[in-house]
Amino acid sequence: MDRNELKSKIARALTVALPILLVAILAMLIVVAMNMSKENSVPVLGGGVGSTTTTTTTSGDGGGVTDDPAPDPSSKGLSFLSHGDGTCSLLGLGECDDGFIIIPCASPDGDIVVEIADNAFKNCSSIRGVEICDTIERVGAYAFYGSTIREIVIPKNVEEIGNYAFSGCKYLEKIEVDVDNRNYSSLSGVLYNKPQSTLITYPAGKTENFVNISVDVTKIANMAFYRASYVKKVNYHGTKASWGMVEIGAGNDVIDEAILYCAGDNGK
Repeated sequence: MDRNELKSKIARALTVALPILLVAILAMLIVVAMNMSKENSVPVLGGGVGSTTTTTTTSGDGGGVTDDPAPDPSSKGLSFLSHGDGTCSLLGLGECDDGFIIIPCASPDGDIVVEIADNAFKNCSSIRGVEICDTIERVGAYAFYGSTIREIVIPKNVEEIGNYAFSGCKYLEKIEVDVDNRNYSSLSGVLYNKPQSTLITYPAGKTENFVNISVDVTKIANMAFYRASYVKKVNYHGTKASWGMVEIGAGNDVIDEAILYCAGDNGK
């Protein structure tokens, strides 16, 4: 075999082998890269659509992995007034545009929120509900008057509810009170004082065409039934004579105009 023929055979061999060699080298590089990626990756728990992941951090003192604190769900941008003693009042929406207001236990300045001020959400048409924090001790007069709230829960620490705080809320269907509250209670979504001798507010959005009133009720507060246009009948559990002793405050035309049924007189 002469030299030229040998060169020709070598060239042909290289033409065939070189691509194979390059493919093999590339494959090796890919395998190495994948192994390095696995070693440096952080596993995600519960992967997949709809799964929940937990964000963790490593403590600086070598104490291991700890859960990050959950985000604060309280509404932001609300307006507060400091009392100068570490407490404050919630004045109103401020720059908050939430439809459902979650009142924080402390203002951005660190004052404990103990009061919803008078007129705080009066005639407010942008809110559908409010979650009152456990630090609140007072709900001011007209605080939610005429607003668009649907329901509300009074926590156990509320000691005072000002006049007409929930009157005229035409969408309000239910007022609930924590059973441990010392001054207030609720029955069938209606707000009473604790012994249920005074009916304070009948939610104007309740759609029943009747209201049941216990013989223990001796007073119906001013504007307790304001805008409660669905009520057409009063089922009173006492006699007509005892009904005549019930003090009915101003602004309760719905009750004055309703059909009265006195169970104590067999409905007469």
